[in-house]
Amino acid sequence: MARRNSNDNSHRYSSYAPEVKKALGQLEKAALREVAKFLRKDIKKTVPVDDGVLKKNVGSWVRGKANENPVLQIGVYDRARAKKKGYTYAYHAHLVQFGTVKMSGIDFLRAPVFNNIDKIRELQADFLRQIEEIKANGLPEVGDEEADD
Repeated sequence: MARRNSNDNSHRYSSYAPEVKKALGQLEKAALREVAKFLRKDIKKTVPVDDGVLKKNVGSWVRGKANENPVLQIGVYDRARAKKKGYTYAYHAHLVQFGTVKMSGIDFLRAPVFNNIDKIRELQADFLRQIEEIKANGLPEVGDEEADD
């Protein structure tokens, strides 16, 4: 997708491909952040205590460099991140999730994700429509100029 620069008579062209790629990446990340916001709330409802360390330590991250597809990660903060946020580290999160010899686990991380697949698709639908529209239509192309006869 190149367009001829109309400000001068030289044969310079400008490309909008980097801007389109950047817009697509931003829309993908925005869709994942919207899903993360919903899932964090639902996961915190599933945590087996009313309030406390574990609920505060549930977090999400959208990761991915500019040239990669973004990925959503949801989990419990590690010791350093919990300290940085001013929370007490939830050292017992894996014990609650997977259980111990004396206690069965409570699937507070994976179950809310699998139970809400339809809601996740619904939340992403608007962003995906915008992405598909850009991919399908791109930017309008400017035709070559014809010389007058």
